[in-house]
Amino acid sequence: MPVECSKLEFLNLKGSKVSDLNLLAPNLEKLNLEQCNEFVELHSHVECLNIKSLNLSGSKVRNLNLGITPNLESLNLKGCYDFVELHMPVECPELQFLCLGGSKVSNLNLEMTPHLKELDLEGCYYLQEIHAPVGCLKNLVYFNFNGCSRFKNFYVNKSNDVHGPYNVARLYLVAKSLDICPLHPDSNLPKFQFNCTYREPLPSSSGNIEKIISFGLCACTNLESFSTSICGLQHLRELTLIGSIPEVPNDLYQLQSLEKLCLSMKTIKHLPDNICMLKHLKSLDLSDCGSLQDIPDSICKMESLRDLNLQFCIQVEKLPKEFGDMKRLNRLDIEGAGIRHLPYNIFQLKGLWIIGSRGQLKSCGFTNIISRSRDCYVQL
Repeated sequence: MPVECSKLEFLNLKGSKVSDLNLLAPNLEKLNLEQCNEFVELHSHVECLNIKSLNLSGSKVRNLNLGITPNLESLNLKGCYDFVELHMPVECPELQFLCLGGSKVSNLNLEMTPHLKELDLEGCYYLQEIHAPVGCLKNLVYFNFNGCSRFKNFYVNKSNDVHGPYNVARLYLVAKSLDICPLHPDSNLPKFQFNCTYREPLPSSSGNIEKIISFGLCACTNLESFSTSICGLQHLRELTLIGSIPEVPNDLYQLQSLEKLCLSMKTIKHLPDNICMLKHLKSLDLSDCGSLQDIPDSICKMESLRDLNLQFCIQVEKLPKEFGDMKRLNRLDIEGAGIRHLPYNIFQLKGLWIIGSRGQLKSCGFTNIISRSRDCYVQL
Protein backbone atom coordinates (compact mmCIF):
# COMPACT_ATOMS: atom_id res chain seq x y z
CA MET A 1 0.00 0.00 0.00
CA PRO A 2 1.95 3.07 -1.21
CA VAL A 3 -0.65 5.46 0.21
CA GLU A 4 -3.00 5.38 3.16
CA CYS A 5 -6.39 3.72 2.51
CA SER A 6 -8.46 5.43 5.18
CA LYS A 7 -11.82 3.97 4.11
CA LEU A 8 -10.73 0.35 3.71
CA GLU A 9 -12.46 -1.89 6.29
CA PHE A 10 -12.12 -5.40 4.80
CA LEU A 11 -9.27 -6.86 2.76
CA ASN A 12 -9.44 -10.38 1.32
CA LEU A 13 -6.30 -11.71 -0.37
CA LYS A 14 -7.11 -15.38 0.13
CA GLY A 15 -4.98 -17.70 -1.99
CA SER A 16 -2.84 -14.93 -3.46
CA LYS A 17 0.94 -14.96 -3.86
CA VAL A 18 1.56 -11.88 -1.75
CA SER A 19 4.69 -12.32 0.39
CA ASP A 20 4.47 -9.33 2.72
CA LEU A 21 2.07 -6.54 3.53
CA ASN A 22 2.49 -3.05 4.96
CA LEU A 23 -0.73 -1.97 6.61
CA LEU A 24 -1.59 1.62 5.75
CA ALA A 25 -5.29 1.21 6.46
CA PRO A 26 -6.12 2.74 9.85
CA ASN A 27 -9.79 1.70 9.71
CA LEU A 28 -9.23 -1.88 8.56
CA GLU A 29 -11.32 -4.33 10.62
CA LYS A 30 -10.83 -7.66 8.85
CA LEU A 31 -7.80 -9.04 7.02
CA ASN A 32 -7.91 -12.43 5.31
CA LEU A 33 -4.64 -13.93 4.07
CA GLU A 34 -5.80 -17.54 4.25
CA GLN A 35 -3.83 -19.97 2.04
CA CYS A 36 -1.34 -17.27 1.05
CA ASN A 37 1.43 -19.85 1.20
CA GLU A 38 4.15 -17.38 0.21
CA PHE A 39 3.24 -14.77 2.81
CA VAL A 40 5.97 -14.32 5.44
CA GLU A 41 5.58 -10.97 7.22
CA LEU A 42 3.02 -8.39 8.28
CA HIS A 43 4.30 -4.80 8.70
CA SER A 44 2.80 -1.80 10.44
CA HIS A 45 4.55 1.25 11.87
CA VAL A 46 1.50 2.28 13.90
CA GLU A 47 -1.15 0.51 15.94
CA CYS A 48 -4.04 -0.93 13.93
CA LEU A 49 -6.66 -0.13 16.53
CA ASN A 50 -9.66 -1.26 14.49
CA ILE A 51 -8.52 -4.70 13.35
CA LYS A 52 -10.79 -7.30 14.92
CA SER A 53 -10.19 -10.35 12.73
CA LEU A 54 -6.87 -11.59 11.35
CA ASN A 55 -6.64 -14.82 9.33
CA LEU A 56 -3.12 -15.93 8.37
CA SER A 57 -3.88 -19.65 8.21
CA GLY A 58 -1.69 -21.62 5.82
CA SER A 59 0.90 -18.86 5.47
CA LYS A 60 4.65 -18.98 6.13
CA VAL A 61 4.64 -16.30 8.80
CA ARG A 62 7.13 -17.15 11.58
CA ASN A 63 6.22 -14.68 14.30
CA LEU A 64 3.63 -12.05 15.09
CA ASN A 65 3.54 -9.09 17.45
CA LEU A 66 0.02 -8.46 18.75
CA GLY A 67 1.12 -5.11 20.16
CA ILE A 68 0.01 -3.50 16.89
CA THR A 69 -3.50 -5.02 17.13
CA PRO A 70 -4.63 -4.42 20.75
CA ASN A 71 -8.34 -4.78 19.92
CA LEU A 72 -8.05 -8.04 18.00
CA GLU A 73 -10.93 -10.47 18.63
CA SER A 74 -10.02 -13.39 16.35
CA LEU A 75 -6.60 -14.72 15.30
CA ASN A 76 -6.26 -17.76 13.04
CA LEU A 77 -2.79 -19.21 12.44
CA LYS A 78 -3.90 -22.76 11.70
CA GLY A 79 -1.49 -24.61 9.43
CA CYS A 80 1.29 -22.03 9.84
CA TYR A 81 3.89 -24.78 10.16
CA ASP A 82 6.82 -22.34 10.39
CA PHE A 83 5.27 -20.21 13.11
CA VAL A 84 7.39 -20.18 16.30
CA GLU A 85 6.48 -17.12 18.40
CA LEU A 86 3.38 -15.16 19.35
CA HIS A 87 4.48 -11.97 21.08
CA MET A 88 1.99 -10.18 23.34
CA PRO A 89 3.72 -7.16 24.92
CA VAL A 90 0.40 -5.81 26.20
CA GLU A 91 -2.91 -7.34 27.23
CA CYS A 92 -5.29 -8.34 24.44
CA PRO A 93 -8.57 -7.80 26.29
CA GLU A 94 -10.80 -8.39 23.26
CA LEU A 95 -9.21 -11.61 21.97
CA GLN A 96 -11.79 -14.40 22.09
CA PHE A 97 -10.64 -16.85 19.41
CA LEU A 98 -7.05 -18.08 19.04
CA CYS A 99 -5.94 -20.89 16.73
CA LEU A 100 -2.30 -21.99 16.54
CA GLY A 101 -2.98 -25.51 15.25
CA GLY A 102 0.06 -27.19 13.70
CA SER A 103 2.50 -24.43 14.59
CA LYS A 104 5.95 -24.84 16.16
CA VAL A 105 5.29 -22.52 19.07
CA SER A 106 7.05 -23.87 22.19
CA ASN A 107 5.58 -21.62 24.88
CA LEU A 108 2.47 -19.52 25.18
CA ASN A 109 1.48 -16.77 27.60
CA LEU A 110 -2.28 -16.72 28.11
CA GLU A 111 -2.20 -14.27 31.00
CA MET A 112 -2.66 -11.53 28.40
CA THR A 113 -5.93 -12.99 27.03
CA PRO A 114 -8.40 -12.79 29.95
CA HIS A 115 -11.53 -13.10 27.79
CA LEU A 116 -10.45 -15.99 25.58
CA LYS A 117 -13.37 -18.29 24.72
CA GLU A 118 -11.94 -20.63 22.07
CA LEU A 119 -8.38 -21.99 22.00
CA ASP A 120 -7.23 -24.40 19.29
CA LEU A 121 -3.77 -25.90 19.80
CA GLU A 122 -4.31 -29.12 17.87
CA GLY A 123 -1.08 -30.61 16.60
CA CYS A 124 1.18 -28.16 18.46
CA TYR A 125 3.70 -30.94 18.91
CA TYR A 126 6.52 -28.66 20.09
CA LEU A 127 4.50 -26.89 22.77
CA GLN A 128 6.19 -27.37 26.15
CA GLU A 129 4.80 -24.68 28.43
CA ILE A 130 1.67 -22.60 28.80
CA HIS A 131 1.71 -19.72 31.26
CA ALA A 132 -1.87 -19.55 32.49
CA PRO A 133 -2.40 -18.12 35.99
CA VAL A 134 -5.53 -19.30 37.76
CA GLY A 135 -8.57 -17.42 36.49
CA CYS A 136 -7.23 -16.31 33.12
CA LEU A 137 -9.18 -19.06 31.29
CA LYS A 138 -12.43 -18.68 33.19
CA ASN A 139 -14.30 -17.77 29.98
CA LEU A 140 -12.92 -20.66 27.94
CA VAL A 141 -15.66 -22.88 26.48
CA TYR A 142 -13.72 -24.67 23.71
CA PHE A 143 -10.23 -26.10 24.04
CA ASN A 144 -8.57 -28.34 21.43
CA PHE A 145 -5.27 -29.75 22.62
CA ASN A 146 -5.23 -32.97 20.59
CA GLY A 147 -1.95 -34.21 19.20
CA CYS A 148 0.39 -32.39 21.56
CA SER A 149 3.33 -34.25 23.05
CA ARG A 150 1.76 -34.54 26.53
CA PHE A 151 -1.89 -34.95 25.55
CA LYS A 152 -2.96 -37.31 22.79
CA ASN A 153 -6.48 -36.02 23.36
CA PHE A 154 -7.66 -33.17 25.56
CA TYR A 155 -11.40 -32.51 25.67
CA VAL A 156 -13.03 -29.72 27.65
CA ASN A 157 -16.77 -29.34 28.05
CA LYS A 158 -18.49 -26.54 29.93
CA SER A 159 -22.25 -26.40 30.14
CA ASN A 160 -24.95 -24.04 31.38
CA ASP A 161 -27.36 -26.94 31.86
CA VAL A 162 -27.60 -27.28 35.64
CA HIS A 163 -29.75 -30.41 35.30
CA GLY A 164 -27.67 -32.08 32.59
CA PRO A 165 -24.88 -34.69 32.80
CA TYR A 166 -22.17 -32.00 33.10
CA ASN A 167 -23.57 -30.19 36.11
CA VAL A 168 -20.61 -31.26 38.28
CA ALA A 169 -16.86 -30.91 37.78
CA ARG A 170 -15.29 -34.19 36.68
CA LEU A 171 -11.89 -35.24 35.36
CA TYR A 172 -11.15 -38.39 33.35
CA LEU A 173 -7.44 -39.04 32.80
CA VAL A 174 -5.86 -42.06 31.08
CA ALA A 175 -2.07 -42.37 31.22
CA LYS A 176 0.09 -44.36 28.82
CA SER A 177 3.75 -44.92 29.65
CA LEU A 178 6.28 -43.93 26.97
CA ASP A 179 9.88 -45.08 26.56
CA ILE A 180 11.16 -41.73 25.38
CA CYS A 181 10.15 -38.08 25.21
CA PRO A 182 10.49 -36.92 21.59
CA LEU A 183 11.39 -33.41 22.76
CA HIS A 184 13.80 -34.46 25.54
CA PRO A 185 15.24 -37.88 24.63
CA ASP A 186 17.88 -37.73 27.39
CA SER A 187 15.50 -36.94 30.25
CA ASN A 188 15.42 -39.31 33.24
CA LEU A 189 11.91 -38.31 34.30
CA PRO A 190 9.02 -40.77 33.85
CA LYS A 191 7.28 -40.25 30.52
CA PHE A 192 3.55 -40.38 29.92
CA GLN A 193 1.01 -39.42 27.30
CA PHE A 194 -2.52 -38.65 28.45
CA ASN A 195 -6.05 -38.79 27.18
CA CYS A 196 -7.91 -36.15 29.16
CA THR A 197 -11.57 -35.21 29.45
CA TYR A 198 -12.61 -32.40 31.77
CA ARG A 199 -16.17 -31.25 32.29
CA GLU A 200 -17.63 -28.57 34.52
CA PRO A 201 -20.71 -26.36 34.76
CA LEU A 202 -20.82 -22.67 33.91
CA PRO A 203 -20.18 -20.12 35.21
CA SER A 204 -16.84 -21.26 36.58
CA SER A 205 -13.88 -19.56 38.18
CA SER A 206 -12.25 -22.70 39.58
CA GLY A 207 -9.04 -22.36 37.59
CA ASN A 208 -8.99 -26.12 37.10
CA ILE A 209 -8.02 -26.06 33.42
CA GLU A 210 -5.04 -23.86 34.25
CA LYS A 211 -3.95 -26.35 36.93
CA ILE A 212 -4.32 -29.38 34.66
CA ILE A 213 -1.98 -27.91 32.05
CA SER A 214 0.41 -26.45 34.63
CA PHE A 215 2.44 -29.64 35.20
CA GLY A 216 4.06 -29.40 31.77
CA LEU A 217 3.23 -30.23 28.18
CA CYS A 218 6.01 -32.53 27.05
CA ALA A 219 5.94 -36.25 27.90
CA CYS A 220 8.45 -35.83 30.77
CA THR A 221 6.36 -35.99 33.95
CA ASN A 222 7.42 -34.81 37.37
CA LEU A 223 5.13 -36.99 39.51
CA GLU A 224 5.22 -34.55 42.43
CA SER A 225 4.07 -31.68 40.20
CA PHE A 226 1.46 -33.96 38.66
CA SER A 227 0.12 -34.85 42.11
CA THR A 228 0.06 -31.20 43.19
CA SER A 229 -1.88 -30.19 40.07
CA ILE A 230 -4.49 -32.94 40.42
CA CYS A 231 -4.99 -32.49 44.16
CA GLY A 232 -5.32 -28.72 43.79
CA LEU A 233 -8.44 -28.92 41.62
CA GLN A 234 -11.41 -27.05 43.03
CA HIS A 235 -14.95 -28.39 43.57
CA LEU A 236 -14.10 -31.66 41.77
CA ARG A 237 -16.87 -34.20 42.29
CA GLU A 238 -15.64 -37.07 40.11
CA LEU A 239 -12.07 -38.18 39.39
CA THR A 240 -10.93 -41.08 37.21
CA LEU A 241 -7.25 -42.03 36.90
CA ILE A 242 -6.51 -44.98 34.63
CA GLY A 243 -3.29 -46.52 33.36
CA SER A 244 0.33 -46.82 34.33
CA ILE A 245 0.87 -43.98 36.80
CA PRO A 246 3.00 -45.69 39.48
CA GLU A 247 1.50 -44.12 42.60
CA VAL A 248 -1.69 -42.54 43.88
CA PRO A 249 -1.42 -38.76 44.44
CA ASN A 250 -0.57 -38.41 48.14
CA ASP A 251 -2.75 -35.38 48.75
CA LEU A 252 -6.04 -36.74 47.46
CA TYR A 253 -7.60 -35.80 50.79
CA GLN A 254 -7.54 -32.18 49.61
CA LEU A 255 -10.32 -32.96 47.12
CA GLN A 256 -12.98 -32.47 49.76
CA SER A 257 -15.86 -32.25 47.28
CA LEU A 258 -15.05 -35.63 45.74
CA GLU A 259 -17.97 -38.09 45.62
CA LYS A 260 -16.76 -40.59 43.04
CA LEU A 261 -13.18 -41.84 42.68
CA CYS A 262 -11.85 -44.40 40.20
CA LEU A 263 -8.20 -45.48 40.50
CA SER A 264 -7.82 -48.19 37.89
CA MET A 265 -4.03 -48.01 37.99
CA LYS A 266 -2.09 -51.16 37.12
CA THR A 267 1.08 -50.54 39.10
CA ILE A 268 -0.02 -48.95 42.39
CA LYS A 269 0.77 -51.09 45.44
CA HIS A 270 -0.78 -49.07 48.25
CA LEU A 271 -3.46 -46.48 48.91
CA PRO A 272 -2.61 -43.45 51.06
CA ASP A 273 -3.96 -43.79 54.60
CA ASN A 274 -5.40 -40.29 54.37
CA ILE A 275 -7.91 -41.45 51.77
CA CYS A 276 -10.31 -41.74 54.72
CA MET A 277 -10.37 -37.93 54.87
CA LEU A 278 -12.56 -37.85 51.74
CA LYS A 279 -15.65 -37.37 53.88
CA HIS A 280 -18.10 -37.09 51.00
CA LEU A 281 -16.82 -39.99 48.89
CA LYS A 282 -19.67 -42.33 47.93
CA SER A 283 -18.03 -44.55 45.30
CA LEU A 284 -14.49 -45.98 45.23
CA ASP A 285 -13.53 -48.03 42.16
CA LEU A 286 -10.21 -49.91 42.40
CA SER A 287 -10.95 -52.43 39.66
CA ASP A 288 -7.96 -53.86 37.77
CA CYS A 289 -5.42 -52.62 40.32
CA GLY A 290 -3.48 -55.85 39.86
CA SER A 291 -0.50 -54.73 41.97
CA LEU A 292 -2.52 -53.39 44.90
CA GLN A 293 -1.47 -55.38 47.98
CA ASP A 294 -3.94 -54.33 50.66
CA ILE A 295 -6.81 -52.10 51.68
CA PRO A 296 -5.81 -49.66 54.46
CA ASP A 297 -7.61 -49.93 57.79
CA SER A 298 -8.43 -46.23 57.53
CA ILE A 299 -10.98 -46.97 54.81
CA CYS A 300 -13.35 -48.12 57.56
CA LYS A 301 -13.68 -44.47 58.62
CA MET A 302 -15.29 -43.51 55.30
CA GLU A 303 -18.80 -43.08 56.62
CA SER A 304 -20.29 -41.93 53.30
CA LEU A 305 -18.94 -44.79 51.17
CA ARG A 306 -21.70 -46.78 49.48
CA ASP A 307 -19.97 -48.60 46.63
CA LEU A 308 -16.57 -50.36 46.74
CA ASN A 309 -15.29 -52.11 43.61
CA LEU A 310 -12.31 -54.46 44.06
CA GLN A 311 -12.74 -56.40 40.83
CA PHE A 312 -9.54 -58.22 39.81
CA CYS A 313 -7.44 -56.81 42.64
CA ILE A 314 -5.74 -60.19 42.62
CA GLN A 315 -3.23 -59.45 45.39
CA VAL A 316 -5.80 -58.13 47.87
CA GLU A 317 -6.51 -61.15 50.07
CA LYS A 318 -8.44 -59.67 52.98
CA LEU A 319 -10.47 -56.70 54.14
CA PRO A 320 -9.85 -54.67 57.33
CA LYS A 321 -11.28 -56.19 60.53
CA GLU A 322 -13.49 -53.16 61.18
CA PHE A 323 -15.03 -53.29 57.71
CA GLY A 324 -18.47 -53.56 59.27
CA ASP A 325 -18.18 -49.98 60.53
CA MET A 326 -19.10 -48.64 57.08
CA LYS A 327 -22.80 -48.53 57.80
CA ARG A 328 -23.78 -46.95 54.47
CA LEU A 329 -21.97 -49.47 52.27
CA ASN A 330 -24.53 -51.18 50.05
CA ARG A 331 -22.40 -52.69 47.26
CA LEU A 332 -19.14 -54.66 47.42
CA ASP A 333 -17.67 -56.24 44.27
CA ILE A 334 -14.85 -58.74 44.90
CA GLU A 335 -15.09 -60.71 41.66
CA GLY A 336 -11.63 -61.78 40.55
CA ALA A 337 -9.98 -60.37 43.69
CA GLY A 338 -7.74 -62.48 45.94
CA ILE A 339 -10.22 -62.30 48.81
CA ARG A 340 -11.20 -65.70 50.24
CA HIS A 341 -12.30 -64.58 53.69
CA LEU A 342 -14.55 -61.76 54.86
CA PRO A 343 -14.61 -60.22 58.35
CA TYR A 344 -17.58 -61.51 60.33
CA ASN A 345 -18.97 -58.06 61.12
CA ILE A 346 -19.62 -57.49 57.42
CA PHE A 347 -22.88 -59.38 57.91
CA GLN A 348 -24.13 -56.60 60.17
CA LEU A 349 -24.32 -54.22 57.20
CA LYS A 350 -27.98 -53.90 56.30
CA GLY A 351 -28.76 -54.14 52.60
CA LEU A 352 -25.19 -54.98 51.56
CA TRP A 353 -24.97 -56.56 48.11
CA ILE A 354 -21.82 -58.66 47.63
CA ILE A 355 -20.78 -59.58 44.09
CA GLY A 356 -18.29 -62.33 43.28
CA SER A 357 -17.78 -65.65 41.53
CA ARG A 358 -19.58 -68.72 42.89
CA GLY A 359 -16.41 -70.47 43.99
CA GLN A 360 -15.01 -67.34 45.58
CA LEU A 361 -18.12 -66.63 47.63
CA LYS A 362 -18.40 -70.24 48.74
CA SER A 363 -14.83 -70.04 50.02
CA CYS A 364 -15.94 -67.00 52.02
CA GLY A 365 -18.57 -69.15 53.74
CA PHE A 366 -21.64 -68.24 51.71
CA THR A 367 -23.03 -71.77 51.54
CA ASN A 368 -25.99 -70.89 53.72
CA ILE A 369 -26.20 -67.13 53.61
CA ILE A 370 -29.75 -66.89 54.97
CA SER A 371 -28.74 -68.55 58.21
CA ARG A 372 -25.81 -66.12 58.59
CA SER A 373 -27.65 -62.84 58.05
CA ARG A 374 -31.04 -61.65 56.91
CA ASP A 375 -29.69 -58.33 55.72
CA CYS A 376 -26.75 -59.29 53.50
CA TYR A 377 -27.37 -60.26 49.87
CA VAL A 378 -25.07 -62.19 47.56
CA GLN A 379 -24.90 -62.38 43.77
CA LEU A 380 -23.18 -65.54 42.58
